[in-house]
Amino acid sequence: DDLNALAAAAGGRVTFGGTFHHVAENDGVGTRGFSNTRHMLDEVWQGKATPFANVIVSGASAWAIGNTTTHDAKINVWASHVEQYLDMGGGRTLIIAPLQEGNGNWTSYGCSPTNFKAAYKKFVDIFRSRGIDETKVRWAFAPNGWTPPGCGSLASYYPGDSYVDVLSFSAYNFGDCFAGSNWVPPSWVVDGPINELTAINGTKPIVIAQTGAPKSCSSGSTGGDQAQWVRDLFNHLRGKDNVAGFVWFNLPKTENGVFMDWRLWDNPWVSQGWKDGIQGADYKWPLTDWFAPGPLGVSLESGTRPCSSGTCDSVGLVDPGGKWWLWSALSADATINKFYFGNPGDIAFMGDWNGDGTATPGLYRQSDGFVYLRNSNTQGNANITFFFGNPGDYPLIGDFNHDGKDTVSIYRQSEAKVYVVNALGQNGGGLGAAESSFYFGNPGDSPFVGDFDGDGIDTVGLHRASTGFVYFRNSLTQGNADIQFFYGNPGDVILAGDWDGDGDDTVAVYRPATGKVYVNLENSSGAADYTLSVGSFPIASTWGRR
Repeated sequence: DDLNALAAAAGGRVTFGGTFHHVAENDGVGTRGFSNTRHMLDEVWQGKATPFANVIVSGASAWAIGNTTTHDAKINVWASHVEQYLDMGGGRTLIIAPLQEGNGNWTSYGCSPTNFKAAYKKFVDIFRSRGIDETKVRWAFAPNGWTPPGCGSLASYYPGDSYVDVLSFSAYNFGDCFAGSNWVPPSWVVDGPINELTAINGTKPIVIAQTGAPKSCSSGSTGGDQAQWVRDLFNHLRGKDNVAGFVWFNLPKTENGVFMDWRLWDNPWVSQGWKDGIQGADYKWPLTDWFAPGPLGVSLESGTRPCSSGTCDSVGLVDPGGKWWLWSALSADATINKFYFGNPGDIAFMGDWNGDGTATPGLYRQSDGFVYLRNSNTQGNANITFFFGNPGDYPLIGDFNHDGKDTVSIYRQSEAKVYVVNALGQNGGGLGAAESSFYFGNPGDSPFVGDFDGDGIDTVGLHRASTGFVYFRNSLTQGNADIQFFYGNPGDVILAGDWDGDGDDTVAVYRPATGKVYVNLENSSGAADYTLSVGSFPIASTWGRR
């Protein structure tokens, strides 16, 4: 009744309804023919939504759940009550998330990756032994969105593709309710976990298992507006192809002595932000296609993969914390190399500094004016450092003299002028005098570099982000553009690379709003030849392997 009342008040229905369970919740009621589990799940189904059921073994460690038989009987009893719900017919299904937030040290079963995986698998194996397959139950891996220090990485808890159908996580905006926390936008809350989970398996759908922003808290101001936050959350997630939905934590709760009211629905009141956000949201019930036999999957790419030679360029991205994410190829099943290098706020780029055929990281730190380069795609200190240009200068990375090595040149946006430097600075010194310079473009346009005609020499292009206008020259000289066209949307980030291995570079754009790369193989206007969802990052770069 609650979900039906919410739908009537808000003008839109929810696809998922979240529930919280513990395996002993039916103790003492089975002989009376009543089932707490069945009742809770069916309340969601009667509200025309699919249950997303979080379940724990209260007070038990992951080791005891996964490596002994101590709790097997209780898990079996709980499974029998889930069967009661399924046996009611009518197409009833559900998603189960065993041991939610299992990477957290605040749970009895948390902060133990190996034991957590065994405990999670215990739930799945018991259900499967009872004949409950993917046509009735899908299994969700639902860690907390961040892992405390000393508890491993989020990926270290992953039980494996054969045990996980849905990727999930918990992530909240606590606002100003706690000392040291601040009101933050939805992107700050959800993008990091989405990127991490997509890197684990980009073909599985993501459901945010728990999220919210407080309407009020007993410690004072929340620091923001809940209604606007939920509007922004809806809008932010709409462009993410692999995110199927989110479950809002619609309860008041006291945590660490602070009372926080997370509710945006308290019958008959409903937040205007929820009313606005739910309009146009995708809704489906029952989720028949999610419970068809076989694996559950989504596609992160469209079009034909451009590279067949294995010597093509790909993309590298940097998150707000300074973690680099290098995609081995432009494909949904690419491996992703992740490591830290640099500080938040650095301008990141990549180049082949030593001529070994592999591009590696570089940084321009505007706060001190230095460039920092590494010769391997691993965490560590810079191998090369030198002072770079004037404040406001933008680094241009390329092989400008066909010697097989990339150098750092300058685009001075205030002058619309290119300064070509064919040697790297060394040992903390200056960059050195430019070998040549020329004027090109309009002040304010964003520079990029590529070998657009396949002659082995990189030249300079410019991108007008406000309109998508792209123009470039095929020589390092002053003059009009040799090629110009419009590509992408306002706000896109321009990239150039040899995406198909044919020897010349074409443009692509990274669109932060959707987390996608749109590849153009012809340097002309028109639709993208290939698109790939890579996640939401503030910095995107071409990762060349030449």
